[in-house]
Amino acid sequence: MIMKKIFTLLVMSVMALAVNAQITIYVQAAEAPHFWAWTSAGNVFSEDWPGPVLTEKKTVQGTEFWYYTFSADVTSVSIIFNNGAGGQTGNITGVTTDRYFTYDGNTTYEDVTEQYGGVVPDAEVTSLSLAGNHNSWSQSAETFEVVEAGKSFRLTVDMTATEVTDNFWQFKICPNGQDWVGYWEVTLTSEPEWLGYSTDGNFQIDFEQVPATERIFTILATWGGGKHADENWTVTISKAGDGSGISAIRTDAVNAPRYDLSGRRVDNNFRGVVIQNGKKVLVK
Repeated sequence: MIMKKIFTLLVMSVMALAVNAQITIYVQAAEAPHFWAWTSAGNVFSEDWPGPVLTEKKTVQGTEFWYYTFSADVTSVSIIFNNGAGGQTGNITGVTTDRYFTYDGNTTYEDVTEQYGGVVPDAEVTSLSLAGNHNSWSQSAETFEVVEAGKSFRLTVDMTATEVTDNFWQFKICPNGQDWVGYWEVTLTSEPEWLGYSTDGNFQIDFEQVPATERIFTILATWGGGKHADENWTVTISKAGDGSGISAIRTDAVNAPRYDLSGRRVDNNFRGVVIQNGKKVLVK
């Protein structure tokens, strides 16, 4: 009986700790960055953009980080680091646990959580939208329907009355309100007749070769899962109603993250041997 009571107390203690756990964001940067944060309920800070400058510092495993701890009622948050002068990272969404980042003071950041003993949970994709030169890059203009929750999304795009700049359709897909996933130009220059690829592997469509009445396409976007919602996507395009499909490309074939030989993520300015898509690549 006593053991049962002790066990019950232990379980209640663990549950209490879990409920009261607070999310802390750590960021390594040469200068204290501005910090913007929001939840489904709205902006976290009362002040306007670019948000407050981080002031607290802590040394973790010999590395000095600026940090901020949210109140216990914040269980999922999205953040942006910025320099207060126009340079900012993309949206970092769905943060539910302590996370560690580096920030270059402009637009580039890196998630280094796992290097400092933290755990990055698998992401959840709940929504997908389309932005492009056909809708002035407005994310909210077109939302994909959910084919399979968290995995597959479909959208039919009617461009029969759309004037597309330079006859090219350029678009990006945006999960969970993020800025973008992949970037494609689509033109009708190779087999199959109405769809081809550019030299960098992106889709291309040239509307000079497509009658206006046929500019209706269905996009099927499938997520392969993982820790980051902006990776591991497969995108297939077909003409609406004809059942045809195009060999899918994955964002990790074009925009995959790069790592140096020590496993540290590097940006596109890095030169030397990197690991990308599980292969060693020499970037000159």
